Amino acid sequence: MTLTRGARITGAVLCAALAVIVGGWIVRDLGVLDDPLGLWRFWTGGGQRGAGSARLATTLETLLLLAVYVCVGAAALRPNAGAAAPAVAGIVTLALWLPGLWVLSSSWMDLRATGDLRTRALYCVFAATGLGVGLLIVAAAGRQVPSLPLRPQRGSGLLAAVLLGASAVVLAGWEIRAAVRSGGTSCLDRFTGSESVMLPPLGTPPGWLAAVIALLAVVAGSAALSQAAFARPLGLVSALLILGQGARGVDAAVGDDLVPRLGELPGLDQLLVLSWLFEAAAGVLLLVVLARREPAVRPVYGWAPGPPPPSRPPPGW
Repeated sequence: MTLTRGARITGAVLCAALAVIVGGWIVRDLGVLDDPLGLWRFWTGGGQRGAGSARLATTLETLLLLAVYVCVGAAALRPNAGAAAPAVAGIVTLALWLPGLWVLSSSWMDLRATGDLRTRALYCVFAATGLGVGLLIVAAAGRQVPSLPLRPQRGSGLLAAVLLGASAVVLAGWEIRAAVRSGGTSCLDRFTGSESVMLPPLGTPPGWLAAVIALLAVVAGSAALSQAAFARPLGLVSALLILGQGARGVDAAVGDDLVPRLGELPGLDQLLVLSWLFEAAAGVLLLVVLARREPAVRPVYGWAPGPPPPSRPPPGW
């Protein structure tokens, strides 16, 4: 389904508003540290106790959301823009911003952020969730005549499904292990956020984040296998989030010199480093495979309009 002109403009405006929100917070944190590399180290976990880190509000996912909003907003301005991209952007917005509603309302956040910072962050979370709902409404109400969208071909879809499925298994496996090790309340805190997790004001609880990425990857992989219309946008967003998870781990491994000493590490640590490397490589490869423009193909299941039948001469010609 393509979007009407009004829906395309509305979707672009909503994405622009979301990009301004997340971009403003990134600029604000850059002003606090005055060091882009220091902010990156904070995002990847290497600078949690650095100078000024207690006053920072963003995470690596904030940067990834900025990329999503810019790309979806630009795509929405095209005449043949489909409804899948705004819908995916709205779903990801709600999935990653919703925890802020209760995290920022928790009493322990007083120890992490000042009252003014916390209030501004909560207002932005309310605004972002509202804009995310708006994107879903635009995608649902602004559809018009069916079109033949760019779907992954069978080979690309199979490769994307394998990579997305494997990434989901890796993320879910490590999260299950973390839940078993922590157990009880600590396991729940990884999904809801707590003082022990030490989230910045705009952070997403790590368990919640891993579950969201794994679920998106499974759905995107299934869509890629069936060549669904939403396979490419959902797969690209999932790939970006998987790449973020891998980049965070690889940066930690490089900072601690784990890669050169990989053979000397215990077996479980080796598996963890290899998982980070796989996630980073899978994210890059998925972006390349799914972003490549391929000839429009008919889906395996469902119907898509084809070329008109050849004209026939009238009777008695």
